[in-house]
Amino acid sequence: MFGAIAKRTLLALIPIAILTTAGLALTGVTQLPVKFISTTGEEESTLPPDSPPAPTVPVPPKILVAQSQPSAQPDQTAQASEQTEAAEEPLPVLVVDKTALASALTELDRAAAQAKLAVTALDADAQQRYVQETINLLAGYTDPFFQRVAQTGNGDGYKGVRPLLIEARVVREAAEVQWIAAVQRQIEARARKQTELAAQAGAITGVTPQPAPASAGAEIVAMVGPTGVLGTRGVRPEEQAAELVSRAIRQAAEALRMIANRPQGSIQEGTMDLNHASDQASQTMEAVLRMLDSARKIIQIAAER
Repeated sequence: MFGAIAKRTLLALIPIAILTTAGLALTGVTQLPVKFISTTGEEESTLPPDSPPAPTVPVPPKILVAQSQPSAQPDQTAQASEQTEAAEEPLPVLVVDKTALASALTELDRAAAQAKLAVTALDADAQQRYVQETINLLAGYTDPFFQRVAQTGNGDGYKGVRPLLIEARVVREAAEVQWIAAVQRQIEARARKQTELAAQAGAITGVTPQPAPASAGAEIVAMVGPTGVLGTRGVRPEEQAAELVSRAIRQAAEALRMIANRPQGSIQEGTMDLNHASDQASQTMEAVLRMLDSARKIIQIAAER
């Protein structure tokens, strides 16, 4: 009887021993990691098989932005603008006739040569002739100061530096008027063309073009600048030179008066000198020479413009 109980007990323990042995075997096995690949393809995670699943991060859907396809037709407004700029003519150039200026410069050199002779003259008669000839060349035969003393012949040959400068100024003023009119016409034509192009662009884009605020007159004033090279806002070089010549004429006339009022005689080494030159007139003619030299530089500047 005892043997039968022991046999039954041994048979009952066999399954328990088998299960225990299997459990111990499973705990000694190295667990292999399981690789999870993100749906975005950017990150990888490694989790053991018995780990809880990683939380799922919602991936925002990709928003596809519709890109505007290039137009099959070229931009008509841009092409028209480029063609206009390519065909746009440069502003006209101010052209002034310099004939009167060249003649004035020649006469001025002749007057300066006579003034130098008046400075170095020793007797009053020669000094008076040189001073008067200086006035003749500067003033011209139509001036009240003109007197033919140094040369004979027809006085019409004395055009005068001052009248020639006045003529040159009139020629420059006429050229400036024509230049301003030509520039104004060209600027107005550009403005009309830009308005037409803006209207064409507005018809394509549906945007109403705004009128240009600047006018042709304002643009011309901007080109002239604050110095007043054009118009009547400034003094032209011909006017500056003519003013210097006028002062030289007045100074030369004063030298004539000094010659006439000089002392009428002096005793030098036992002889009577009744016709000596005036030192005051010589000094005055030196001042005249300096004025003529300044006028000559201004005339050269005017000839280069």
